[in-house]
Parts: sequence; C-alpha cells; structure tokens
Amino acid sequence: MNNMRVKTLCVLMLVLAMVIAPGCKRGQKPINPDLTQGAGPTTPERPGGPELPAIDQESILFGPSGLQKVYFDYDSFALRSDAISTLNDNAGKIKQAPNVLIQIEGHCDERGTQEYNLALGEKRALAARDYLMTLGISGNRLVTISYGEERPAVEGSDESAWKFNRRCEFNKAINR
Repeated sequence: MNNMRVKTLCVLMLVLAMVIAPGCKRGQKPINPDLTQGAGPTTPERPGGPELPAIDQESILFGPSGLQKVYFDYDSFALRSDAISTLNDNAGKIKQAPNVLIQIEGHCDERGTQEYNLALGEKRALAARDYLMTLGISGNRLVTISYGEERPAVEGSDESAWKFNRRCEFNKAINR
C-alpha cells in the first residue's frame, strides 16, 4: 500500500513538472528593478521610435468626421448605392477602433403604423449590420435597435423632412 502511494506521488510530481516547465524559459533575464520602481518607462516602446500617443478610438467613430448616417428610400430597407459607399467608409473607421461596440439605430418617417415602422426600422438596422459584417466587422460588435418614427431627425410632414428621417444612425453601444 505504501509503495502505491509513492508511485502516485511520483506521477503527480511528474505531471506537475510537465505543466509548470513550459512556462519557464532558459536564459530569461530578471526583471529590471529600475522599471518596477518607476525609474523608467512602464510600457515598452514600439519598434522604430518612441511610443506613439494613444488613439482615442471613440473620437474616430463619434467625432465630427466619424460614422455617417445612411439613408433609405420610402418603404424600403434595401441599401442604396450612396448607403453602400457610406457603409464602406464607416467600416474603415470601425476597424480602427476595435474595442468599441456600435449601436445601429433604424429610423423611419411618420407614415405607416407604429408597429410597421418599428419593424421597418429594425430591417434597416439589420441591413446595415449585415453589410458591415460582409466587410469584416464582427457581429459581436454591432447591436441593432429600431426607433421607428419616434425620433425624427427633421420635423415636418413632407418629403423634404421624410427623406432625412428614413435612416440608420451609428452610436456607441452602452456596455451591459
């Protein structure tokens, strides 16, 4: 019985050594004590020069030249050629800010029932999301919501207002 315990203990030690050993590297230099006490830089420099300033990812997306709205024809969620061009530009900006979640809001003009407009707004948001995904944006970063006719961009009851209300907007998604 004692012999069995010794064998079990040896096997456990061997397994433990195999698990720990790959994490150790030979010839690894010890940590520079000056760096751990604030005497030097706390982040490594990038190859080829001093560290570049951190990029504010949100300003790329939501600043003055950030993500642009896309517009739709009446009673449609099909992407127009101008919407595709805008989504291509937006995708390039979204790729520059890989840590930001994007909320795509679908909007409609005031014509149609509330239920119909909520459904149409969702289809518009999903159309924009699906196209961005074909451009390499992860669906995990894109959430959709429909506001239907509830948040018009322009007040009015004619085509001069309605054409701006049939849209998708891009905003920062609130982390849950």
